[in-house]
Amino acid sequence: MITIADILQPEDIDLELKMTQQEEAIHHVAALLRDDVRVKDWNAFYAGLASRQPCVAAAGGTEICIPHTRTDSVTGMVMSAGRSNGGIAIKEADSPIHFVFVIGVPLALAADYLRIIGAMARIFKDPVAKDRLRQAKTTEEFLQLLAVAEMKL
Repeated sequence: MITIADILQPEDIDLELKMTQQEEAIHHVAALLRDDVRVKDWNAFYAGLASRQPCVAAAGGTEICIPHTRTDSVTGMVMSAGRSNGGIAIKEADSPIHFVFVIGVPLALAADYLRIIGAMARIFKDPVAKDRLRQAKTTEEFLQLLAVAEMKL
């Protein structure tokens, strides 16, 4: 079973997102994967992200946006993350979101991809987990908190 810690690397996390608009925040977080060896064609990967409604999971007070794409431009599942203290305006949400997680999935990994998306949604419905992630000081701490929260599910 693939876990969040398997696909999200500390160097692919930005805890200081300054962008305030959806498109620029998603582009910035996706660009964290530009040099990832698992991404064969970043432009095709990003085009896949841009072709879908990016923040369908933003509703319900979870404060997250999870743009994702199933594509042959990645060799394995990849994830990048960004945290915004000020919030990012999202068209599909009544209030700003504070976390962006970009996911790229090879076409063959549908089951693992759906499990990861579901885990992220459940983690961010937990106010304690969400607050801890909001307070994380380093990318390593952020990743560890996600891993611990996922294991509790």
